[in-house]
Amino acid sequence: MSECEGADAYRTTAEFYDILQAERDSRLVAELYGARVADARGPVVDVGAGSGTVSFMALACSGAPVHAVEPSAVMRSLLLTRLAWSRADLRARVTVHAGTLPDAELPDGSAALVVCHNVAPTLDEAARRALWDAAARVLEPGGLLLMDRPRAEAPRAPEVAVFAPVRVGADTYEGEVRETACEEGAELAFTYTVRRGQRLVRRRGERFLTRMLPLEVLAAEVGGCGLRWEETGERVLAARRE
Repeated sequence: MSECEGADAYRTTAEFYDILQAERDSRLVAELYGARVADARGPVVDVGAGSGTVSFMALACSGAPVHAVEPSAVMRSLLLTRLAWSRADLRARVTVHAGTLPDAELPDGSAALVVCHNVAPTLDEAARRALWDAAARVLEPGGLLLMDRPRAEAPRAPEVAVFAPVRVGADTYEGEVRETACEEGAELAFTYTVRRGQRLVRRRGERFLTRMLPLEVLAAEVGGCGLRWEETGERVLAARRE
């Protein structure tokens, strides 16, 4: 979720992510990447692992080792808490890397699959190119890089997605994200609300910049790192190491 600039980001989102978003995101990543992860015959690298949505999907559907790469300390704390409550045999298959993929101590050619879910738009061009170089380095020959397809154009009008509310004791947790065009691409404004009955207990917000990335831009970047497109679907992009 978060190989983005500013590893101290997500301080607000970390509190609310698992309760409001993780279940929906788990269904999404299983739909987007599950079949290919299940077929992996070597280590799976989860870039921007967040609280472990992709990593736990990989643990559930494959027997491969998993490398969870996450620069944000607050998101890593969620991941490690979830691992602490997991079975020992599952924990034994996960290595958590505190930092970005270019910084991770992964042997060259050691991974069968690198998954970058909700990552590319959070990075500027220099950081993206460093990520693609690192992915090509750690992938074995024929290994796959998978990512969700980023937006190519900013929204013409603000777009709002509302999370399903969740009851916790006497409180109801609510959230929404508003995407609005800005000079550098689009701004995602998350708002989280806690209510006790009709009374507002808390309201917090956090904002993130996302960049618009047409396929031709990504093709030039990824292709320059020794990766070639295998799939350019409406929802998933896949590039194979040559």
